[in-house]
Amino acid sequence: MDLTGRVAIVTGASSGIGAATAKLFAAQGALLTIVGRNEARLLAVADVCEQANGNKPVCALVDLTVENSCEEVVRKTVETYNKLDILINCAGKAMLTSLFDNSMIVFDELVALNLRVPYQMTQLCLPHLKKTKGHIVNVFASPMRMRPGFLPYVMIRDAMERFTRSAVLELAPEGVRMNAVRPGITRTNLLSNLNVDDDMMDHAYAAISKILPNSAILEPDEVAKTILFTVSDICPNLNGSNIQIDGAATVS
Repeated sequence: MDLTGRVAIVTGASSGIGAATAKLFAAQGALLTIVGRNEARLLAVADVCEQANGNKPVCALVDLTVENSCEEVVRKTVETYNKLDILINCAGKAMLTSLFDNSMIVFDELVALNLRVPYQMTQLCLPHLKKTKGHIVNVFASPMRMRPGFLPYVMIRDAMERFTRSAVLELAPEGVRMNAVRPGITRTNLLSNLNVDDDMMDHAYAAISKILPNSAILEPDEVAKTILFTVSDICPNLNGSNIQIDGAATVS
């Protein structure tokens, strides 16, 4: 699954699945723009990528929900590499809220990052992806059992599924592919964002694993390999798919 010479933007690349994807793509020869909000972690990922293939990634230290930041990421990428082959929409987060919370702050934050950003990044990248017959991968959570507090997150997840399935009707005639990779519970900063203390993290993962069919918590590297497969030329007609990688949790 050689990516030598291909140019990829990876959002959410300072940690978790995004970081693992950037490192794996670099090991396969890709030229990268990596996007994140934590400078130290983003630069650490960039160092690993440079060691892997000798090419220093473009590091975009931005909040993609801020006006003009998405435009800046795409502009820097094309100015640096003169093309774009792959967009990985991996930036996202989960937050708890309730219908009984009169504030719209959490809802708006989740919509801005988890839905608006991938939509806008896709729009901005399309003129360049059309030229290279490129690929887009949306990374968001697999279906899960309903739990109080997750309503906006679940709504947005379902909207992203529909986005992936519907967008291909416009993209396919232009030779651009879009698929979704949908991981189950993965060892990322998700639980930290849900206010789980660091010293309770192992206990939380152990409790979660007991309700999974194969008792497995995913590692970011495994999800990254699925993303790599999706953008490869092995299955050129893989398009509009929602690939679930969750150890059969969805069907249990």
